[in-house]
Amino acid sequence: MRKTLRKLSLSNRYFMITLGIFLMVAGFYYFIMPAALVIGGVSGVGVLFSELFAIRVSLVVLVLNVVLLGFGWLFLGFKSFVRSIYGSLMFPLILFLLEEFSPPLDMEPDFLLYTTFGGFLLGIGFGYVIKYGGTSGGTDIPIKILHKRLKLPLSFSIYLVDGAIILSGVIALYAERGVTAGLYALLTMVISGRVADFVIIGSNTLKAVHIVTEKPDRIKQLIYEALERGVSLIPMKGGYSMRQKTIVLSVITRDEYHRIRDIIAAVDEEAFVFASPATEIQGDFTTHWEDD
Repeated sequence: MRKTLRKLSLSNRYFMITLGIFLMVAGFYYFIMPAALVIGGVSGVGVLFSELFAIRVSLVVLVLNVVLLGFGWLFLGFKSFVRSIYGSLMFPLILFLLEEFSPPLDMEPDFLLYTTFGGFLLGIGFGYVIKYGGTSGGTDIPIKILHKRLKLPLSFSIYLVDGAIILSGVIALYAERGVTAGLYALLTMVISGRVADFVIIGSNTLKAVHIVTEKPDRIKQLIYEALERGVSLIPMKGGYSMRQKTIVLSVITRDEYHRIRDIIAAVDEEAFVFASPATEIQGDFTTHWEDD
């Protein structure tokens, strides 16, 4: 049975984004908060403030997300602001509901279990959010600002922001825990990152997307317009049908996969598509984040 590629409706997309945010919050509330791990992101800052000042974590996350939304509008523009609103507000809302109505899990304190399952759920949730075109808001915004305004590499911007938060937690809680909690926080981030990469598109590499289609010109034009990515056209003939087709080949980042998928679905539902890891990239390829 042939499986056709169809564009997701807006309601389905937001359902999956909401599910992703819920899984992130569940991993954070049930596993990260009980261990008081100051992981990266605004949620890590929330844990730190909760430990130091006994403030509700959801309140800290909400306030910081609103402030960061303002910075996003100021430095990144209105489109980035709109795109970040949903995740920025939904995360603290779900966290507040869990704080109010859901008791913590009844389990023995075990940092390895907290780290493994917390990182796993965070990764799955974040993977769904990115895969379906959403954003978790929070520190995504300062990371984008550093990348766009200061021209810092994206990976370095992520390490800088999240590393600073984790280091702040180690310093602030050093007398009580030493470096142990910081190391577990790093392990949590590694696990969540690897799981997210797998959920989105398979691994933490660029992807070469191969599109076998009879409508290459329209797909090529939309990729140029929407992603500003280079495209190669490779003539081919179907071995069974003997029909002339074209392979449209483009190298993309993981954050662009949902957009190229929608382009293909809108133009040619019968296209045959597969993605493979693209490593050791040489030549003119620029990694960038879209602001819309």
